[in-house]
Amino acid sequence: MIPLSAQLKGVPLFSSLSDEQLDMISRTGALKRYPRGHLVVQQSSPGDTFYVVVSGCVKVTLLSKDGKEIILSVLKNSDFFGELSLMDNEPRSANVIVAEDSTLFQLTQKQFHQLITTYPDILKKVMKELCTRLRRADEKIGGLAFLDAYGRTISVVLQLAHERGIKTKNGIEISYAPTHQELSNMVGVSRETITRIIKVLKENKTLISYRGRKVVLRRYPESMQYEF
Repeated sequence: MIPLSAQLKGVPLFSSLSDEQLDMISRTGALKRYPRGHLVVQQSSPGDTFYVVVSGCVKVTLLSKDGKEIILSVLKNSDFFGELSLMDNEPRSANVIVAEDSTLFQLTQKQFHQLITTYPDILKKVMKELCTRLRRADEKIGGLAFLDAYGRTISVVLQLAHERGIKTKNGIEISYAPTHQELSNMVGVSRETITRIIKVLKENKTLISYRGRKVVLRRYPESMQYEF
């Protein structure tokens, strides 16, 4: 079994730390496994834990008044969450649900504060990621305001390709992709609408396939390019 310190070494958040420092951190925190569907963080509840995704993926969601799930983002291996409540002592701003069986590294609020105080570089990386997420939120708000359902769907797929796409001979492969229902929750339209849009994307050769948790993207619309 791979030691926890070795697993944390591959997490960008901890990349500046030495093996000895990683070993100390791994002994400080806790490693826990969660099954798909488990509610890790509940919106409006007190926040006292910081999480790093060691394996698997989780989805960050909100619930509308009528109980409809809205997916804000999907976090995968090496991503982190739970830092906001630990920094401002406010309740959790969203739900976090395990999308695939996942292993999470956890630090209490006290341990997290000690970590960022001892290693200022980690705090800088946390702040940089928060800025990135804020920019994405701005883009998403703009998309909701100015793009139609087709445009918003393409925007979400492109963002997924940018975040976790891998170049292959067949195209850009996206693992841990959202299901049609989850994509509809991210875009803000019905599942039937997403199914029709995906069909169009396949017909115009933008998408090669969209099956289960894997998407293969052939090309990008000329007006929406991402660099890899």
